[in-house]
Amino acid sequence: MMATESPLVPQQHHARYSLPADFQYRSRRRTLSSSQSQSSKPAINNGSIPELPLFVEARSHALAEPHKPAIIDKSRNQSFTYSELLNDVATFKAQIEQYLPSSPSPSPVGEEPRVAFLTPSGYDYVVMQWAIWAAGAISVPLCTSHPLKELQYTISDSDPSLIILHPSYSRFEAGLREQAPAIPLITITPFSPPTPNTTTSSIHSTATISLPKFTSSFPLSRGALIIYTSGTTSRPKGCVSTHETITFQARCLVEAWQYSRQDHLIHVLPLHHVHGIINGLTATLLAGGTVEMHPKFDAKTVWDRWSDKGSSTMFMAVPTVYSRLIDYFDSHIRGNTTCEVAAREGANALRLVVSGSAALPVSTKRKFEAISGHELLERYGMTEIGMALSCGLERHRRIDGSVGWPLPGVQVRLTSETGDRVITSSGEDEAGNIEIRGPNLFAEYFKREKATVESFTEDGWFKTGDVAKRAADGAYFILGRESVDLIKSGGYKISALEVERKILGNDVLGEIVGEVVVVGVEDVEWGQRVAAVVTLKNNTGTGNENQIDLKTFRAHLKEDMAPYKIPSILKIVDTIERNAMGKVNKKEVLKQYFSTQ
Repeated sequence: MMATESPLVPQQHHARYSLPADFQYRSRRRTLSSSQSQSSKPAINNGSIPELPLFVEARSHALAEPHKPAIIDKSRNQSFTYSELLNDVATFKAQIEQYLPSSPSPSPVGEEPRVAFLTPSGYDYVVMQWAIWAAGAISVPLCTSHPLKELQYTISDSDPSLIILHPSYSRFEAGLREQAPAIPLITITPFSPPTPNTTTSSIHSTATISLPKFTSSFPLSRGALIIYTSGTTSRPKGCVSTHETITFQARCLVEAWQYSRQDHLIHVLPLHHVHGIINGLTATLLAGGTVEMHPKFDAKTVWDRWSDKGSSTMFMAVPTVYSRLIDYFDSHIRGNTTCEVAAREGANALRLVVSGSAALPVSTKRKFEAISGHELLERYGMTEIGMALSCGLERHRRIDGSVGWPLPGVQVRLTSETGDRVITSSGEDEAGNIEIRGPNLFAEYFKREKATVESFTEDGWFKTGDVAKRAADGAYFILGRESVDLIKSGGYKISALEVERKILGNDVLGEIVGEVVVVGVEDVEWGQRVAAVVTLKNNTGTGNENQIDLKTFRAHLKEDMAPYKIPSILKIVDTIERNAMGKVNKKEVLKQYFSTQ
């Protein structure tokens, strides 16, 4: 891949895992000094890459298994080895350095240049991200599904020194130039393997294995990544994570979920969120596995791949993806004996199947298990913290509705509503605010010092804004976002997520309701009323399909939950909008359907 320049316009005691013995960390970057002497930060030479932990591991994988694919790019049916990846990173790093501040190099901690890039999921994405890191800059991945205005917001807020654009998104060039005329923008020509190579042909055994020169690494306290929050409760904020942080986050998962060189991940997640970047891409490559990158999720493609038994070992997705996979199986595979046997056996042969980024309905979990034999592994994380909680690999440590126990080296606690008391009781009798501490925490909200300070307690714990209960065995159960998922009605506190799970898990409603969002609607008498916004299955709008009224809806739920939890408002809609990670903006739902309520 070559860059072409467009004309420039001027530890918690409930933890079930151990902390990696070789990992050392310091506190968040905002507590670090940026006045280190430049002599401790060696300059990065052209054609070389620094000995960052991820690159060092990639080098060891290249030497151990020279012909093993690191990346399989399904959009063009090409594969690339670890050595090819490292060499392309060194080449592209030298090119983008031309556009970054030259003195001092690298810049001091806290003053790193930022590079925003827009590219589809595939090999070019990995090369760009790694090259930016190798250059000592902060990677700002842009969302490929965002409209121009949202891309412009991210560019404006992150204030990059350089914008890199893949030709697939050339339609945005004029708009990005207009919004940021002083920022250099380069377009790239996609990388190609050194010799013709497809996923169906092996890499030549006689190929010469060469690696780029490695130089001493800069401090891991340098910024590495800015990921923007999903914006479901407020305007998206840029979360700055350091190399130290992302390395810990990936190593933590490698240990807990036992990634290895034998793993092969089918990657369909967006690459502007921690789920796709850290859990999927970085952790797999750190462990030496193969990442098979697809430009987008397609149910048929995934089932076809799974039906090739043993060709992949891992899959990670959001709950809506698993719902689509179930629907596709039921409508296109079930009943076709040969295809059904291959699909079931292939899916069952997977080592690890993970669900996250949104609450997993128990009904979806059970249906997928009936098809694949896999009980989905659930976990809890967010942009600011990476992953913090996870159910275990063992089947008996996957509990319906629970996101499990603290991951290695991550501390988790619950505090009272006012934040002045730490909840020490074990048992589901008291809910509390989730607070996190550990080397997994982000450094700061970019250019938002006040918001950063306000998001931490005085003793250094990050306030997630989520509420949970903790069982006697230490497993956590998420009740939802304090701001939108905790409904206060008639003196009761009601978890919107719990009500959603009960509706989808109901014997009758589960067969009628496709999707549901529960919100609290302001009410003079009750404070808030519980409202359910639902879509119906098999509803084509003719009036003859599934229909239900509020009285019948409530009657079906009386055996499942207390009367005060049952929705007193029912709104039936055609679709429920979700973002790229399957999340619903409940504030927008309230505005759209209940602004005059």
